[in-house]
Amino acid sequence: MKIISLLVTNFKNDNRVYRMSKSLSQHGFPTTVVAWKKGDVKEKENFNGVEVERVCVSFDRWKRWNFLIGALQYFEFAFRVVARYRKVDAWHCNDYEAFVIGVIAKATRPKLKLIYDCHELESHRNGKGPFMRLAIRTLEKLFISWSELVITVSPSIQEFYKRKYNLSSVALIRNLPNEMQISHSNTLREKLGLKNSQMIFLYQGMLGKGRGIEVLLSAFAERQTSDAVIVFMGFGALKEQIQEFASRNENIFFIPAVSYSEIPLYTGSADVGVNSVEPTCLSYKYSLPNKLFEYIQSEIPVLTNPLPDCTALINEYKVGKVIPDWSVKSINEVVNDVLKEDLSAYQSHLKAAKKILNWEVEEQVLISAYKTISNAGSY
Repeated sequence: MKIISLLVTNFKNDNRVYRMSKSLSQHGFPTTVVAWKKGDVKEKENFNGVEVERVCVSFDRWKRWNFLIGALQYFEFAFRVVARYRKVDAWHCNDYEAFVIGVIAKATRPKLKLIYDCHELESHRNGKGPFMRLAIRTLEKLFISWSELVITVSPSIQEFYKRKYNLSSVALIRNLPNEMQISHSNTLREKLGLKNSQMIFLYQGMLGKGRGIEVLLSAFAERQTSDAVIVFMGFGALKEQIQEFASRNENIFFIPAVSYSEIPLYTGSADVGVNSVEPTCLSYKYSLPNKLFEYIQSEIPVLTNPLPDCTALINEYKVGKVIPDWSVKSINEVVNDVLKEDLSAYQSHLKAAKKILNWEVEEQVLISAYKTISNAGSY
């Protein structure tokens, strides 16, 4: 069974799509990532063992300054993808934008197998207005039954899709990293000139709104000592605000995003990882961010705000603490508690958790599901 993994981006920094495509190809399901040729990317390339083909859109010569131009670009991309790949055995559609194109393709060729991979709770994504939310719900209600397989990324989102659309089976495939070899280094301390006596709290990932960053900044800025410091490592719209706080507070630091291969070196040199996505929408509330698993793979305990799936995971594996409410007061109370703890007490739990919460284990769910739809024609 030949597969395309379709996404409506240029495929530059999507580790989930990369991992899933590589796993499928390695287990007898040749998979090509099909993306949009936007910006300075190659039309065809082998990306670390994964074949990538990007589709050119002539309307991209026009600047997208209104909805009509964007719609023309999207539907030209859709038309070209359907025309070129409709005879492939299966389409793995990443997010609802790709699923729309998959539905069009299946309408022209009913035997095409559709896989709908929901990277978030699609109809409740952050920033989507009422009209778009209604459109996505309508799309899913009408056509989700056309999918041989529906995939979600957290238990709460999995249950939402089962209940909302009366689905008997939805596959849970979490966004887990590969099992990491830990580098017990002093990278952060050496880079930032920190003392061994200072406890390093690390936030890594997207530096944008809705990630709890503003409250973290206020919490650490309020602290009177630098026995606990926080490092923000990543990129995004709040970079300048973080740098401003860092210039005024000796316990706040900023480091630009590092390559995926360097994450163990940097993350493993922190003492505690922080997960702080705010429940500004249902998709965020039900999220299970990959940074949480990267902290576990780096064998550092985790502090998380009380999102349901994050709380359940921390409590099940005993790998950290839950901050009861996302406020300056509550954050500092928990940080003070952690400062008094012997963090080595978490090590046995972290080592056990990392053997389970890694892509080498999680990919078996993906492969099993694909074997099912390949052999039986439905899932």
